[in-house]
Amino acid sequence: MNYFTFEENKNGYTLTEFLAKEDSSVTSVEIPSAYEGKPVTAIGDCAFISAGYLTEVKIPDSVTDIGMETFSECSSLASIELPGQITEIPDECFSACRSLKRVVIPDKVTEIGEYAFNSCKSLEEVVLPAGIQSIGPGAFSNNPELKTVNIPGGDINIADSAFNNCPKLVLNQ
Repeated sequence: MNYFTFEENKNGYTLTEFLAKEDSSVTSVEIPSAYEGKPVTAIGDCAFISAGYLTEVKIPDSVTDIGMETFSECSSLASIELPGQITEIPDECFSACRSLKRVVIPDKVTEIGEYAFNSCKSLEEVVLPAGIQSIGPGAFSNNPELKTVNIPGGDINIADSAFNNCPKLVLNQ
């Protein structure tokens, strides 16, 4: 079964919607690397929003852009491997993913948007890449289990509220 809708873009296709958001039998999906012979290069805004039964999403390396609120409120999402070619985690991308425990941000990511990982109630560890330049307001706020964030050296613009309400947090620089 095809669980996705796609729209053509200048580089290939954008996955615009996950169609099985309400289907409790679909807990794991793999996004195809190509559609109709062209690469899948992007995941659109809100494409997976509120897909509460998903526990795992596999994203191909062909994806270079992920939209805002793409995985927001995917309350069962426990595992996601982000493609190495993305350069930004946009606003609210993983907000309220209550089951997400560990996040490794790919090496090419330079910016994490506002509230990107806000209210990920199970999140314990975040590994940031050496090239990170900006962490937006509320990016990792309201994460009561967040214990470890490895922040590389260098000039990083970290918003004052980036780690609000993370009582167990120890920053490693």
